[in-house]
Amino acid sequence: MLTLDANVWVAAFDPRDAHHRESATFFEMISRQKLALHGPAIVVLEVTCALARRLRRVGPADEAARWLRAYPALQLHPIDEGLLDQALTLGSERGLRGMDALYAATAVLMDASLISWDSELIQRAGALSPIDWIASQTDSDGGRNDKGKS
Repeated sequence: MLTLDANVWVAAFDPRDAHHRESATFFEMISRQKLALHGPAIVVLEVTCALARRLRRVGPADEAARWLRAYPALQLHPIDEGLLDQALTLGSERGLRGMDALYAATAVLMDASLISWDSELIQRAGALSPIDWIASQTDSDGGRNDKGKS
């Protein structure tokens, strides 16, 4: 199980993003493995707004929102009291921004690996970049690694 930060989704949707190629490769891999994905429900809003602002076009952003809502492997979690309490604890203990704390809390509550391009989430919340997650799935001789959370 994986919890994906909004920046991973945005990079995958935006071909001009510096991490687009790596994000696309990451999504190809997790799609082949049919991994369960989790995210706070606000991920749809974050991705849509980031794309609309970046691309200065509503169409592709709205298309991304529809795609996220329909993506069968993605379970969206409402920001309820349990998620909020976990985010408050993680955010204050680890010095996270509010939205980052929601992604970290979702990962903790779902016992999922947190994936992000954000160096603060990597350093403070134990997130892995998509590149590092892919590397963790492959052992030194190029075979599949069956250890750890998927």
